[in-house]
Amino acid sequence: MTADSMNILLRELDAWKDAGATAEFWWRDDDAAEPTVPLDRLVSLSGRFGVPCGLATIPVRAGEPLRKTVSHAHLVWVLQHGYAHKNHAPSGSGAWELGQHRPKSVVMDELRQGMGKLTQLFKFQFVPVLVPPWNRIDPELLFYLPVLGFRGLSSGYKKSRPEPPAGLRVADAHCDVLHWKDKPNVRFAGTEKCLHLLADHLKDKRTGEADPGEPTCLLTHHMAMDADAWAFVEALFAATTAHPSAKWLSPADIWPSKD
Repeated sequence: MTADSMNILLRELDAWKDAGATAEFWWRDDDAAEPTVPLDRLVSLSGRFGVPCGLATIPVRAGEPLRKTVSHAHLVWVLQHGYAHKNHAPSGSGAWELGQHRPKSVVMDELRQGMGKLTQLFKFQFVPVLVPPWNRIDPELLFYLPVLGFRGLSSGYKKSRPEPPAGLRVADAHCDVLHWKDKPNVRFAGTEKCLHLLADHLKDKRTGEADPGEPTCLLTHHMAMDADAWAFVEALFAATTAHPSAKWLSPADIWPSKD
Protein backbone atom coordinates (compact mmCIF):
# COMPACT_ATOMS: atom_id res chain seq x y z
CA MET A 1 0.00 0.00 0.00
CA THR A 2 1.30 3.47 -0.89
CA ALA A 3 0.84 6.61 1.18
CA ASP A 4 -1.17 8.09 -1.69
CA SER A 5 -3.69 5.23 -1.46
CA MET A 6 -4.62 6.20 2.09
CA ASN A 7 -5.49 9.70 0.86
CA ILE A 8 -8.86 8.36 -0.26
CA LEU A 9 -9.80 8.16 3.40
CA LEU A 10 -7.60 10.94 4.78
CA ARG A 11 -9.25 13.54 2.52
CA GLU A 12 -12.63 12.62 3.99
CA LEU A 13 -11.23 12.77 7.52
CA ASP A 14 -9.85 16.22 6.72
CA ALA A 15 -13.38 17.27 5.70
CA TRP A 16 -14.59 16.15 9.14
CA LYS A 17 -11.81 18.17 10.73
CA ASP A 18 -12.78 21.25 8.72
CA ALA A 19 -16.36 20.79 9.93
CA GLY A 20 -15.18 20.62 13.54
CA ALA A 21 -16.50 17.05 13.88
CA THR A 22 -15.09 13.66 14.82
CA ALA A 23 -15.45 10.61 12.58
CA GLU A 24 -16.28 7.57 14.70
CA PHE A 25 -15.18 4.06 13.73
CA TRP A 26 -15.47 0.64 15.30
CA TRP A 27 -13.89 -2.74 14.60
CA ARG A 28 -15.81 -6.03 14.41
CA ASP A 29 -14.16 -9.40 13.90
CA ASP A 30 -16.26 -12.50 13.22
CA ASP A 31 -16.16 -16.25 13.88
CA ALA A 32 -14.20 -16.41 17.13
CA ALA A 33 -14.31 -19.84 18.78
CA GLU A 34 -10.95 -20.83 20.23
CA PRO A 35 -7.40 -19.54 20.76
CA THR A 36 -5.36 -19.43 17.55
CA VAL A 37 -2.26 -17.72 16.23
CA PRO A 38 -4.41 -15.32 14.10
CA LEU A 39 -6.43 -14.40 17.21
CA ASP A 40 -3.18 -13.66 19.05
CA ARG A 41 -2.23 -11.42 16.14
CA LEU A 42 -5.55 -9.59 16.40
CA VAL A 43 -5.11 -9.02 20.13
CA SER A 44 -1.56 -7.76 19.59
CA LEU A 45 -2.67 -5.37 16.83
CA SER A 46 -5.49 -4.06 18.99
CA GLY A 47 -3.15 -3.38 21.87
CA ARG A 48 -0.40 -1.81 19.76
CA PHE A 49 -2.69 0.81 18.24
CA GLY A 50 -5.16 1.11 21.11
CA VAL A 51 -8.06 0.12 18.83
CA PRO A 52 -10.90 -1.77 20.58
CA CYS A 53 -12.37 -4.85 18.92
CA GLY A 54 -15.80 -6.45 19.08
CA LEU A 55 -15.10 -10.17 18.81
CA ALA A 56 -18.20 -11.89 17.40
CA THR A 57 -18.05 -15.26 19.16
CA ILE A 58 -19.90 -18.49 18.35
CA PRO A 59 -21.48 -19.60 21.66
CA VAL A 60 -21.55 -23.35 20.99
CA ARG A 61 -17.84 -23.42 20.16
CA ALA A 62 -16.60 -21.03 22.85
CA GLY A 63 -15.14 -22.36 26.08
CA GLU A 64 -12.58 -21.90 28.81
CA PRO A 65 -9.57 -21.69 26.45
CA LEU A 66 -11.07 -18.69 24.63
CA ARG A 67 -12.06 -17.11 27.94
CA LYS A 68 -8.46 -17.25 29.15
CA THR A 69 -7.19 -15.64 25.96
CA VAL A 70 -9.77 -12.86 25.95
CA SER A 71 -9.48 -12.15 29.68
CA HIS A 72 -5.98 -10.75 29.08
CA ALA A 73 -7.09 -8.60 26.14
CA HIS A 74 -8.29 -5.41 27.74
CA LEU A 75 -9.43 -3.81 24.48
CA VAL A 76 -11.46 -6.81 23.31
CA TRP A 77 -15.20 -7.16 23.91
CA VAL A 78 -17.25 -10.24 23.09
CA LEU A 79 -20.40 -10.09 20.94
CA GLN A 80 -22.77 -12.98 20.19
CA HIS A 81 -22.35 -14.55 16.75
CA GLY A 82 -25.63 -16.41 16.48
CA TYR A 83 -25.63 -19.75 18.28
CA ALA A 84 -23.83 -22.53 16.40
CA HIS A 85 -23.13 -20.78 13.06
CA LYS A 86 -25.08 -23.55 11.38
CA ASN A 87 -27.03 -23.24 8.15
CA HIS A 88 -30.67 -24.37 8.40
CA ALA A 89 -31.83 -23.19 4.97
CA PRO A 90 -32.40 -25.55 2.03
CA SER A 91 -29.87 -25.69 -0.78
CA GLY A 92 -30.03 -22.68 -3.08
CA SER A 93 -31.51 -20.34 -0.46
CA GLY A 94 -28.27 -18.95 0.87
CA ALA A 95 -26.93 -19.68 4.35
CA TRP A 96 -29.29 -18.84 7.22
CA GLU A 97 -29.14 -19.67 10.90
CA LEU A 98 -31.57 -16.92 11.93
CA GLY A 99 -34.23 -17.27 9.26
CA GLN A 100 -37.79 -18.63 9.03
CA HIS A 101 -36.63 -22.17 8.33
CA ARG A 102 -37.35 -23.24 11.93
CA PRO A 103 -39.95 -22.23 14.50
CA LYS A 104 -39.24 -18.84 16.08
CA SER A 105 -39.39 -20.43 19.51
CA VAL A 106 -36.47 -22.71 18.63
CA VAL A 107 -34.37 -19.86 17.26
CA MET A 108 -35.10 -17.66 20.28
CA ASP A 109 -34.32 -20.46 22.71
CA GLU A 110 -30.93 -21.01 21.07
CA LEU A 111 -30.12 -17.31 21.24
CA ARG A 112 -31.12 -17.26 24.91
CA GLN A 113 -28.87 -20.23 25.64
CA GLY A 114 -26.03 -18.61 23.72
CA MET A 115 -26.36 -15.37 25.65
CA GLY A 116 -26.34 -17.27 28.94
CA LYS A 117 -23.16 -19.12 28.04
CA LEU A 118 -21.29 -16.02 26.86
CA THR A 119 -22.39 -14.07 29.94
CA GLN A 120 -21.09 -16.84 32.19
CA LEU A 121 -17.80 -17.18 30.32
CA PHE A 122 -16.88 -13.55 29.68
CA LYS A 123 -18.91 -11.57 32.24
CA PHE A 124 -18.20 -7.83 31.88
CA GLN A 125 -16.40 -8.33 28.54
CA PHE A 126 -19.61 -9.62 26.96
CA VAL A 127 -21.79 -6.93 25.37
CA PRO A 128 -25.26 -8.28 24.47
CA VAL A 129 -25.13 -7.51 20.76
CA LEU A 130 -26.26 -10.03 18.15
CA VAL A 131 -24.12 -10.54 15.07
CA PRO A 132 -26.11 -12.83 12.72
CA PRO A 133 -24.06 -15.52 10.97
CA TRP A 134 -23.61 -14.66 7.29
CA ASN A 135 -25.05 -11.22 8.20
CA ARG A 136 -28.57 -12.56 7.72
CA ILE A 137 -31.53 -12.35 10.10
CA ASP A 138 -35.23 -12.42 9.33
CA PRO A 139 -36.69 -8.95 10.06
CA GLU A 140 -39.54 -10.49 12.05
CA LEU A 141 -37.03 -11.72 14.63
CA LEU A 142 -35.77 -8.24 15.41
CA PHE A 143 -38.69 -7.44 17.69
CA TYR A 144 -37.86 -10.38 19.95
CA LEU A 145 -34.26 -9.37 20.53
CA PRO A 146 -34.78 -6.65 23.17
CA VAL A 147 -37.05 -9.06 25.06
CA LEU A 148 -34.17 -11.55 25.18
CA GLY A 149 -31.87 -8.85 26.52
CA PHE A 150 -30.00 -7.79 23.39
CA ARG A 151 -29.07 -4.11 23.29
CA GLY A 152 -27.74 -4.15 19.77
CA LEU A 153 -27.56 -5.72 16.34
CA SER A 154 -24.70 -5.68 13.84
CA SER A 155 -25.20 -7.14 10.39
CA GLY A 156 -24.23 -6.23 6.83
CA TYR A 157 -24.91 -2.59 5.99
CA LYS A 158 -27.82 -1.75 3.72
CA LYS A 159 -29.36 1.69 3.36
CA SER A 160 -32.79 0.06 2.97
CA ARG A 161 -32.62 -1.97 6.19
CA PRO A 162 -35.76 -2.26 8.36
CA GLU A 163 -36.35 0.10 11.27
CA PRO A 164 -35.22 -1.61 14.49
CA PRO A 165 -37.55 -1.86 17.49
CA ALA A 166 -37.13 0.44 20.48
CA GLY A 167 -34.19 -0.53 22.64
CA LEU A 168 -32.17 -2.12 19.83
CA ARG A 169 -29.36 0.01 18.44
CA VAL A 170 -27.99 -1.03 15.05
CA ALA A 171 -24.34 -0.57 14.10
CA ASP A 172 -23.68 -2.53 10.93
CA ALA A 173 -20.47 -3.49 9.10
CA HIS A 174 -19.59 -1.11 6.27
CA CYS A 175 -16.29 -2.52 5.02
CA ASP A 176 -15.47 -6.22 4.91
CA VAL A 177 -11.77 -6.47 4.10
CA LEU A 178 -12.20 -9.89 2.47
CA HIS A 179 -13.53 -11.04 -0.90
CA TRP A 180 -15.66 -14.15 -0.38
CA LYS A 181 -17.18 -14.90 -3.79
CA ASP A 182 -14.44 -17.32 -4.87
CA LYS A 183 -14.55 -19.53 -1.78
CA PRO A 184 -12.56 -21.39 -0.66
CA ASN A 185 -10.06 -18.93 -2.17
CA VAL A 186 -10.88 -16.06 0.20
CA ARG A 187 -8.59 -13.07 -0.30
CA PHE A 188 -8.12 -9.39 0.51
CA ALA A 189 -10.80 -7.27 -1.15
CA GLY A 190 -8.34 -4.60 -2.22
CA THR A 191 -7.02 -1.33 -0.80
CA GLU A 192 -9.01 1.10 -2.94
CA LYS A 193 -12.27 -0.79 -2.53
CA CYS A 194 -11.95 -0.91 1.25
CA LEU A 195 -10.94 2.73 1.58
CA HIS A 196 -13.80 3.84 -0.66
CA LEU A 197 -16.31 1.84 1.42
CA LEU A 198 -15.10 3.53 4.59
CA ALA A 199 -14.83 7.00 3.08
CA ASP A 200 -18.21 6.77 1.35
CA HIS A 201 -20.01 5.92 4.58
CA LEU A 202 -18.24 8.75 6.38
CA LYS A 203 -19.25 11.16 3.62
CA ASP A 204 -22.85 9.95 3.74
CA LYS A 205 -22.90 10.60 7.49
CA ARG A 206 -21.30 14.01 7.11
CA THR A 207 -23.77 15.09 4.42
CA GLY A 208 -26.89 13.67 6.08
CA GLU A 209 -27.36 10.74 3.70
CA ALA A 210 -26.78 8.19 6.50
CA ASP A 211 -27.39 8.06 10.24
CA PRO A 212 -24.74 10.39 11.69
CA GLY A 213 -24.81 8.50 14.98
CA GLU A 214 -23.80 5.14 13.51
CA PRO A 215 -20.05 4.55 13.71
CA THR A 216 -18.33 3.34 10.56
CA CYS A 217 -17.44 -0.34 10.94
CA LEU A 218 -14.40 -2.24 9.75
CA LEU A 219 -15.13 -5.97 9.50
CA THR A 220 -12.42 -8.63 9.67
CA HIS A 221 -12.35 -12.42 10.02
CA HIS A 222 -9.08 -13.28 11.76
CA MET A 223 -9.10 -16.94 10.71
CA ALA A 224 -9.45 -16.13 6.99
CA MET A 225 -7.12 -13.13 6.65
CA ASP A 226 -4.24 -13.23 4.20
CA ALA A 227 -1.07 -11.16 4.50
CA ASP A 228 -2.45 -8.29 2.40
CA ALA A 229 -5.57 -8.01 4.56
CA TRP A 230 -3.50 -7.85 7.76
CA ALA A 231 -1.21 -5.25 6.19
CA PHE A 232 -4.19 -3.12 5.21
CA VAL A 233 -5.68 -3.22 8.71
CA GLU A 234 -2.34 -2.24 10.24
CA ALA A 235 -1.94 0.68 7.82
CA LEU A 236 -5.50 1.79 8.45
CA PHE A 237 -5.00 1.81 12.21
CA ALA A 238 -1.75 3.72 11.87
CA ALA A 239 -3.35 6.39 9.68
CA THR A 240 -6.58 6.83 11.63
CA THR A 241 -5.10 6.82 15.12
CA ALA A 242 -2.75 9.60 13.99
CA HIS A 243 -5.57 11.75 12.62
CA PRO A 244 -7.09 14.33 15.01
CA SER A 245 -10.65 13.82 13.72
CA ALA A 246 -10.81 10.02 13.85
CA LYS A 247 -11.88 8.04 16.92
CA TRP A 248 -12.24 4.28 17.43
CA LEU A 249 -15.14 3.32 19.70
CA SER A 250 -15.50 0.13 21.70
CA PRO A 251 -18.69 -1.94 21.70
CA ALA A 252 -19.15 -0.79 25.31
CA ASP A 253 -19.17 2.82 24.04
CA ILE A 254 -21.73 2.04 21.33
CA TRP A 255 -23.94 -0.14 23.50
CA PRO A 256 -23.43 1.07 27.09
CA SER A 257 -24.85 -0.87 30.02
CA LYS A 258 -28.22 0.32 31.28
CA ASP A 259 -27.23 -0.34 34.88
